[in-house]
Amino acid sequence: MKKVLLVMVLVMLVVLPLSAAKYDKSNGIGVGFSGGYPVSGVAVKYGMDDFRLVGTLGYNYGSAFSIGSAFSIEAGAQYDVTEFEIAELPFYLNVGVTGALHVRFSGGLGFSVNVPVGVSYFFEDFPVEVFLKVAPGIGLLPVRFDIGASLGALYYLDK
Repeated sequence: MKKVLLVMVLVMLVVLPLSAAKYDKSNGIGVGFSGGYPVSGVAVKYGMDDFRLVGTLGYNYGSAFSIGSAFSIEAGAQYDVTEFEIAELPFYLNVGVTGALHVRFSGGLGFSVNVPVGVSYFFEDFPVEVFLKVAPGIGLLPVRFDIGASLGALYYLDK
């Protein structure tokens, strides 16, 4: 009986690291940068498998749809809808809802509600996510069409 138990333990010691080496998304807190138009800044995500809380703190450069440059804070959630592969690299298509508050340098506030649609890639050997998103939406205060796009990278602290 001791030999069988010893063989089982040895097999588990060999198999568990191999199964842990498979590709997986990073979870926990991710901190990084998001560069885009109209908003660029510090990006944060809290990942829980397919669901993520997202936020960005940054500078709004202004666009054809907004009323000038501003300090902006964005918060919301996203969900990984599906996974697809390109050259055996896994990418995740995600959709979310965010709200953004803009404090204009010329005075006044702005608020927008956006629906970001994006693609994320998680590196296999490092706890890093690279993402690209486009976020159409509606600006309130005043009412207008709003759209943004960004490219960013996050480092996950919990891996």
